[in-house]
Amino acid sequence: MKHLKVLGIVVAVLMLVSVVNAEYVPFKVKLNSLERLVVGSLLPKESSFANYKILNDLRVELSFTEEEIAALNMKTAENGGVMAQWGAVKEKEITFGATTEKIVIDALVKLDKQEKLLPEHISLYKKFVVKEKE
Repeated sequence: MKHLKVLGIVVAVLMLVSVVNAEYVPFKVKLNSLERLVVGSLLPKESSFANYKILNDLRVELSFTEEEIAALNMKTAENGGVMAQWGAVKEKEITFGATTEKIVIDALVKLDKQEKLLPEHISLYKKFVVKEKE
């Protein structure tokens, strides 16, 4: 009986070690041009020194090239929003690390809890929180 307890403890420790040693697999997701813009708006304006570089790198990855900006033909709408030819730019695969993925998920969950999700948040909520593949 004593051997079974020891074996159980050994198995539990091995399982814990395997979970701790499990590597995070970066979250890769294809975002259309509107989703890229909305994700950028969800990122915090202020951050810790440790998060500054990874947030800045993500902002750069989400940003548009000169060619994309020309194709989108963005204009400011009367209500302060942005009008554009959103379908003129193909989807771009963006890689999120553990920290940036959590920041986006937390922002979307917070908006959901406050019942402040807008239509432009829904596809992102599905991709990040629900993890639906579209």
